Amino acid sequence: MIDYELLERLCQCSGISGDESEVRNLIINEIKDYAAEIKVDNLGNLIVHKNGKNRAQCRLMISAHMDEVGFMVTDITSDGYIKFDEVGGIDRRVIPGKQITIGRKK
Repeated sequence: MIDYELLERLCQCSGISGDESEVRNLIINEIKDYAAEIKVDNLGNLIVHKNGKNRAQCRLMISAHMDEVGFMVTDITSDGYIKFDEVGGIDRRVIPGKQITIGRKK
């Protein structure tokens, strides 16, 4: 069963490459009651261990990305225009049709 509410909250989190803390904090909050151990390494990776009820015959690792493509403000001109550069693999041809949010307060 898909938890659409959780999926929507994950999609609404800001998680640009290099600053995935909002996504990571949401994930930690969702899994903390089920995990035996939760660690965040120096690169920001979330490492979680969950004990099973019985001794496992094999182990399972689930690996996924928390980051997303985005933009980085490089300058604000005296006329009020915002100059920016891409973070991640964004096709420049689709940028004019995209809605974006700026800043931590969105």
